[in-house]
Amino acid sequence: MGINVAVGCIVSYVLLDVVTTTVLYAHGSQLSTFTEDALNFNILQSALDIWGTVLLRASLLLGASLGVTWNKVDGPQRVAKSTSLILLICLIVITYTLAKLLMLTEVSISHQPWLLSLICWTCASSLGVMLLWRWLGKEPESESSSSGRGTRGREDTEKLVETVGEEEQELGSERKKEKDSSSGATLGRLLSYCKKDAELLSVAVLFLIISAVCEAFIPYYYGKAIDSIVVHQSMEYFAKPVIILAALALASSLAIGVRGGVFTLTLARLNLRLRNHLFRTLMRQEIAFFDDNHTGDILSRLSADTTQVSDLISQNVNIFLRSVIKGVGFFIFMFGMSWKLTLVTIMGFPFIGLVSKLYGEYYKNLTKKVQTTLAEANKVAEETISAMRTVRSFANENGEADSYYAKLLVMFQLNKKQALAYACYMWSSCISELALELAILYYGGHLVITNQMSSGALISFFIYMLELGECLESIASVYTGLMQGVGAAEKVFEYLDRKPKHPSDGTEAPETCAGLVEFKDVTFAYPTRPETDILKGVSFLLRPGEVTALVGPSGSGKSSCVNLLENFYLPQQGQVLLDGKPVQSFQHDYLHSKVALVGQEPVLFARTVEENITYGLTDVPREAVLQAATKANAHDFITTLPKGYETSVGEKGTQLSGGQKQRVAIARALIRNPRVLVLDEATSALDAESEHIVQQALNNVLRDHTVLVIAHRLSTVEKADNIIVIDRGHVAEQGSHSELMASGGLYSKLVQRQVLGIETGEEDLHSPQNASCKSGGGQDKKMTNCMSPTNY
Repeated sequence: MGINVAVGCIVSYVLLDVVTTTVLYAHGSQLSTFTEDALNFNILQSALDIWGTVLLRASLLLGASLGVTWNKVDGPQRVAKSTSLILLICLIVITYTLAKLLMLTEVSISHQPWLLSLICWTCASSLGVMLLWRWLGKEPESESSSSGRGTRGREDTEKLVETVGEEEQELGSERKKEKDSSSGATLGRLLSYCKKDAELLSVAVLFLIISAVCEAFIPYYYGKAIDSIVVHQSMEYFAKPVIILAALALASSLAIGVRGGVFTLTLARLNLRLRNHLFRTLMRQEIAFFDDNHTGDILSRLSADTTQVSDLISQNVNIFLRSVIKGVGFFIFMFGMSWKLTLVTIMGFPFIGLVSKLYGEYYKNLTKKVQTTLAEANKVAEETISAMRTVRSFANENGEADSYYAKLLVMFQLNKKQALAYACYMWSSCISELALELAILYYGGHLVITNQMSSGALISFFIYMLELGECLESIASVYTGLMQGVGAAEKVFEYLDRKPKHPSDGTEAPETCAGLVEFKDVTFAYPTRPETDILKGVSFLLRPGEVTALVGPSGSGKSSCVNLLENFYLPQQGQVLLDGKPVQSFQHDYLHSKVALVGQEPVLFARTVEENITYGLTDVPREAVLQAATKANAHDFITTLPKGYETSVGEKGTQLSGGQKQRVAIARALIRNPRVLVLDEATSALDAESEHIVQQALNNVLRDHTVLVIAHRLSTVEKADNIIVIDRGHVAEQGSHSELMASGGLYSKLVQRQVLGIETGEEDLHSPQNASCKSGGGQDKKMTNCMSPTNY
């Protein structure tokens, strides 16, 4: 609805409030009541002060309506910002009205229906003010563009709009509203994860109710026991409540034990499902997702955040339900003992709730920042520990420690804010509780003196009030825990809800696969750098039974071709075909059983040798493992290990040498019996002896597959059936080794550099100096002109 409609409704409500309050106060039409109460005001008998609250309500609503009408652009936001203040004012009005009710009961209010109606209307009208204020503070959708105000109003609006930071504050209020609405939805979704544990939770809730009911009766029988001593002065009357108290305490303790055990079991089951679901969701994400998100961030979600979410359900919900059920039971007993004292107790509830709400919102935002900072610290730690050899080789241990400490200091500053907020919250909570205790003690003493309740009942009521205070404190602390859990859950759900931009949803799984690979006019840029094309219109064929070598300067796009063939990414244009079908159309498992990759630095997992060879496969016979290891020239060294094929290779294969890891990786690829074998710099990181052994293993299997070799070394490339030269994202030339050497192109230059023992980069190959390398002249002249060592 528009602002004009809201203002119209508010003005009508104000008129109704004023008229109704005046009629109830004046007992219809006895306007002389105003003069009498004004001249002879008595707070214990007159209701003029209650009537005066209507002027406060009318002033607030009319003032806000006037401001919003005058400034439709910024008015609603300013009204929304003062919602907490108005809420506090309305709570004070309601509290004062209820206190007035207690004062008037001292002079028999039961025969004054007009006064009772006035008190009820005042409380209801104050609640109406809260609702109307929130309505008036809502952001208008189209009113801000209207020009139905005078020139003066427009000028004032322009001045207000020019205020520094106003737009940022408006956006902040928008986000705050969205967060308020999302917290409930997040909590509801978390509870939905417990549906599978509904039976366990039902048992836990049943015993929770039993324990709460037993505890609710205990203070009542304390009062009975005290009355039996003070009033009856008889052990016969005293024994009965004591026996009942003992039985209630025993039943309550047993129920508490069962409840706690069941909730703990629920925690374990929920943690299992949540982490399993999150990890499986992560496994479905495209490779670009892991390029964008650091490993430390992902691990933080998987470990710390999921633990907080599980605690939210198991611990906080447990405490919340227990406190609520006990609180309801205590309230029923308190109301039965004395509705007047109960009314005094109720007056403090809204203030405690308001403090909890403000604190919870602030603490939730701090918790999100702490989690983000912790993830950044974990990122530094994970990166440093995983590259400890590099850190040690550059003697940068202190530098990395300082970087980690800097992240921890940022988190510490947030922790200090959390501590200050918690201290202020506990102070206000304790003050509110103490004020309630003093008010109940004072008014309860008055009721005992006037014989409106017994001393035992007062003691029971006071115990109930203390227990109720503990329940409220638990609920308040649970609210903080809920906000922590919700903050962590929102980050977890962000991953759980994420749909892969490149899902592995292919359906093709033909019975035969020839292994014909075709790159057809492929243009590709990495998702993290979409503005930079790595491949530009690349086209070539990989024929079955042939070895194709892919060469080119560093950064030319060779490894990008492998990534596309493995279906790690999708090209922006063109297609990568396997037997005439796009690689993304094949089933995920099928594609990677037909296309196997051996990289420059193969990753082995902290498992046995056999488990690494059969990685990703199930029910593999031992004979197949031995056969693959033999083909990879790995069987001999595996049998010399302490436990043979059952030997653990350590984290990332650290227990094996580089050549041994490479041969295990080749065996891992061969056991799948792939039709396409990709060797990405498979021997470049090895010493001469290890390279010779690995090369022998590769020579044993090359002719049985479609082989794509990416290498720099001439010994690996020159025996290929076809050599494709990639330069700056284009296919520069292709052919056999002899053909390309005869043509004198880029491949010839690369070979010349390698023969001379000089590493060559892309810039050097296209420099004018390089032309002299190809031109005539003696060997000494060539070496003089070509000595420009860059990375190739």
